[in-house]
Amino acid sequence: MAATVAHGSLAAPQSPRDLAELADLIVIGTANGITQGEASVTFSLTIDRVLKGAPSLSAGTISVGWPTPPANAAQSAVGSAPAGVGSTGMWFLQESPDGWALLPVVQGNAPFSMTYYPSAPGPILSPYTYSASASLLDIIAAELSSAIEASNGAYVAQFFGLQFGLIDQLNSSYVSLLFTRMSNSTSTAQQIVGLSGLIRGGSSAAFTSAAQSVSTFAAYAKESGILLFSVRDRFRAADAVSVGVLGKAATDPTNSTASFREASAHALAAIHTAATLPYLATLLGDQDANIRVEAIGGIGSFANGLAAQTFANVASLAYLQYPASAPYMTAETRANFVLGAQAVELNEAAYLSYWSQWWSQNRVSLGF
Repeated sequence: MAATVAHGSLAAPQSPRDLAELADLIVIGTANGITQGEASVTFSLTIDRVLKGAPSLSAGTISVGWPTPPANAAQSAVGSAPAGVGSTGMWFLQESPDGWALLPVVQGNAPFSMTYYPSAPGPILSPYTYSASASLLDIIAAELSSAIEASNGAYVAQFFGLQFGLIDQLNSSYVSLLFTRMSNSTSTAQQIVGLSGLIRGGSSAAFTSAAQSVSTFAAYAKESGILLFSVRDRFRAADAVSVGVLGKAATDPTNSTASFREASAHALAAIHTAATLPYLATLLGDQDANIRVEAIGGIGSFANGLAAQTFANVASLAYLQYPASAPYMTAETRANFVLGAQAVELNEAAYLSYWSQWWSQNRVSLGF
């Protein structure tokens, strides 16, 4: 989430795992009596249950300050929160010399209503009930999963970052349960988010289900963005079934939308295994220029022995490091290796010709 919905200004969702480590107190509670001061916003927080910190604070009220609020922070939490959830939710707090300070779940120029994860008052949904001995990350995962499911597909800005993968960092069975339940929801928006989470986890069955319904899903722009990201940047399952369903989605122009085909082609090209090559070779002749770019990069990456491109190694550019040696790497394969549309467009015809010939010359030795 790069911008707040209401103000179009920069805002960055925070990882709940990181917030859990930083916070001295994590509670489910309701904010009241919000006051704007010169240097902070203060409010009273009535605590329903304590997730981390002194259990004795449960059912009590504490004063909380937001030390460095943006200019629009003084909006009423009740007035600007998502419909039906008021100002109740999960709050992350740090102890300071002046009392409790709020750790906002969205940093930047965001309104007060986006500083916590909203939830409905009362107990969590029964499927997410946890024991007293549960780990903190499981507790947070259970509470968040319940809140997300209870939103019933309504857009909640704070959940958007979670559904793009931040909630995955909790590595909890409650999150897996959430995605499974949502993938079977009667709400199409929740179906998309659920399937997306399962796809990020490597489920070829979830990918197949999404591919079959992607035309219908296109009407849900925000959720479809999560789906495309999950396929393009996170789905890296390299087993035969997963490569097969990716290849089918990428090579069949009648089976999905252009954006889903392009995301599938990128995922296929990022795996860098021999099994992907027949599909990528077919895509060299695709009518979609973006897909041809993926095919050129994918075949070249395999030939030069590059590691699979994952979400983790993109930032470090480790996936671009040539190995000391690779079975098919030569001076020519390195000279014809390019990634991205800008590089390919400089001499696309030559790259298409080279990698088509490379495939013809090497497919038998590769087992095809």
